[in-house]
Amino acid sequence: MLNVVNTRAVVDPDYAVKLSGKRGPNTFGLLVASDAAPGNFSEEERTDPDLRADVERHGGRNSTVGVLRLKRDLGREHSLGLFATTSNFVDRHNHLAGLDGRFRLSRQTTLSFQLAGTHTRGFFYDPDLDAEVYRTGNGLGYAAFAWREGRNSYVSVGAFGRSHFYRADVGFTRRTDNNSAESFIRYRTEPRADSAFTFWGLTSFNRVQYDSRGRLQGWNAGARNYFNFARQSWLGFGFDNYYERLYEDEFGPRRTAARRGAFAGAPSRGAHNKVFYFGGASVPHRMFSAEVNVFLNYGALDLDFGAGPRFPRVSPAALSDPDPSDGDEPPLDPGPGRSLYLEAGLAFQPTGSLRLALDYTKNSLTRDDTGRVAFDDNIYSLRATYQFTRFTFARARLDFNTLSSNARGQFLWGWAPNPGTSFYVGYNDDLNRNGFNPFTGHPEPGLRRNTLQFFIKLSYLLRRSFN
Repeated sequence: MLNVVNTRAVVDPDYAVKLSGKRGPNTFGLLVASDAAPGNFSEEERTDPDLRADVERHGGRNSTVGVLRLKRDLGREHSLGLFATTSNFVDRHNHLAGLDGRFRLSRQTTLSFQLAGTHTRGFFYDPDLDAEVYRTGNGLGYAAFAWREGRNSYVSVGAFGRSHFYRADVGFTRRTDNNSAESFIRYRTEPRADSAFTFWGLTSFNRVQYDSRGRLQGWNAGARNYFNFARQSWLGFGFDNYYERLYEDEFGPRRTAARRGAFAGAPSRGAHNKVFYFGGASVPHRMFSAEVNVFLNYGALDLDFGAGPRFPRVSPAALSDPDPSDGDEPPLDPGPGRSLYLEAGLAFQPTGSLRLALDYTKNSLTRDDTGRVAFDDNIYSLRATYQFTRFTFARARLDFNTLSSNARGQFLWGWAPNPGTSFYVGYNDDLNRNGFNPFTGHPEPGLRRNTLQFFIKLSYLLRRSFN
């Protein structure tokens, strides 16, 4: 629930060891890795005089990452567990430890919880000093959820939060100094398999968020309806009402009589978001399937960071900057706008061996106050899979992102006769098409290759138990 372990935190391991297993009611897992990524610098970075001190101190150094997991089953329905992670790199050290549990209170009711404490020695941003301060920070993360599931209904309530100095370097954390209380309700009618209209359902998600000082960070309430039909078809629509509030000390310096704050104008911003949803899917024929989901948001906040060279900042504060090239960025000026999020997919399977799929995702936002586009991102994904035999397959995937002008391809041949035993040969390609140099920001016409990689992966499962 707290996402204390995210394997993507280990990027470029020189070596890694993983041991996992189960003996009776006890499950265990151990991972140790030496990651070269934090000490890797490109040629441009190594020759940048502004980064010289950082390169000399960190260049060529590895971080050490460790993960420990222990869990014990208590009967058939309950469990208790311990977990710990550590990440160490030169002048940053992060340690996390905690416990979790899951208890089946009745046939329909379940309770789960997670509690984690963190200890970090590293750099923390101080909005009062407007500086990174090297210090020790101790944090706490918690999560608790209870749910009751019946034949036609599901209800859950929960609480979730992380303190200001909570850090989980081996995991993934979206936000700190954040607490939430939430509920989710789902109901659906009894399915009727012999009818063109099989069932309908209703879901409702509600949440309130606040920080450690009791300041409101936002709330949301809404509901969605779904109608299911034959041929795995459904239609859905809904409405969500959000309120979001931002405070400048989360983004930069806190204003004083002698210093401006991170925000232009008021030190906090709030916006009401009205979100209209429509979606549907169908399998009109065994060879074809399609799905689409559309979210129209009136009042979505643009944080005013800009979205790369294609979409510079479009807030009133940014547009009124008399000299954008002087390097003195105007303060942030978040504001509401209209956003569109769309997902669409088509799949074609002419035979039992071949499957083709095309997916499209669009995400864009236009500010209300200036009428300018803050960002417009379009992602296209084409996938093809061919199953030669039960154990042998070939797969190809192509992705293109218009925001970053990035194209990626992967081609893979695999043989997997059973879980744990497999052999893969693959090729990855990563290119920019009419993109921008990541260091100078200047346009680069045509195709420019970022990385090219061939790889082989082999694993073999030793089926033997140790008593």
